[in-house]
Amino acid sequence: MGEKVKAVAYPTIPILFVSSVRDNRWPLHDTMGLAVTDLKGETRVETIVEKTDSGRLEGFTVGKEKLPEERTKSVAEVLGIFQRETGKNFGIKVESNNYNVYSGSSDAGAAALVVALDKIFGTGYEQGRIAELAMMVSESAIRAIYGGLNIMVVDGIGAPYGKQLASEKDLKDIRIFAMGFDYESRISAAEIFQLTRSNPFYQYRLDMVPTWAAKIKLGLLNKDWGVVFAAAEHNCENAHYLIESSGKRCRRKEMMNAVIDVEEIRGSGLPVYWTAGGGKVINAFSWGKEADKVLAELKKRGQKPIEYKVAPGAKVV
Repeated sequence: MGEKVKAVAYPTIPILFVSSVRDNRWPLHDTMGLAVTDLKGETRVETIVEKTDSGRLEGFTVGKEKLPEERTKSVAEVLGIFQRETGKNFGIKVESNNYNVYSGSSDAGAAALVVALDKIFGTGYEQGRIAELAMMVSESAIRAIYGGLNIMVVDGIGAPYGKQLASEKDLKDIRIFAMGFDYESRISAAEIFQLTRSNPFYQYRLDMVPTWAAKIKLGLLNKDWGVVFAAAEHNCENAHYLIESSGKRCRRKEMMNAVIDVEEIRGSGLPVYWTAGGGKVINAFSWGKEADKVLAELKKRGQKPIEYKVAPGAKVV
């Protein structure tokens, strides 16, 4: 057959963390995410899906590595859904490449995959259906499907559904300074879910989610970035507390130092907040005329930030 489709998606930063999921990978509570890329738009995941005659998933490589078995099974399951819903029984071969991605590659990879499958099968699914299928591969893929700052709503009228709360254009004034650290290992999503849910303060976290979400929405409405990112930081800080008080260190020394740097810079009067992503990155958020001062302060303290901007959703290219 040989027909190929290429799709691109951008890595994501958690704003309201996924702290646990159902068996189908859907979050237990509302979550929010932010798609990002570097200033040239080169930080991305590109995925090429090629038709084959085999009727099955022939292979899935990420760079030169094979996709882990658990995710390979999920991809095969998603392929089966496309086959059943269209009556088209061709197989696929997948090649995915990450370009300068610190974290969020699995979310972006899942998003790019399903966007490409939607094109190659000719299904023309609505964005919500594409997000649902992508989340079968990666529980946070909705972030990369919608792009910008987005939400996954799991409770209330019409739930579950995804929605973009603010586009990359709405958030063009936000500057993101990513500080990545080269660790050999990280805590897996499964470990995070187990540790947070087993913590006696997990119910407090669930009770706080609506408050964090409301503050972020209000901040977006008023373009009060301090309200938005203060809530995001508190959410992240709480997730770290639940993990670490359950007996597993998720922030290494260098990450803790970056957090301290951000908080001390804020203490000096400059607008900056932090979140963590992927277990290896501290992201500092700033805006306005003083953002350059924040960047200079981070560098003066020995940090080596890479500047990001908010990115759009996944698309065929």
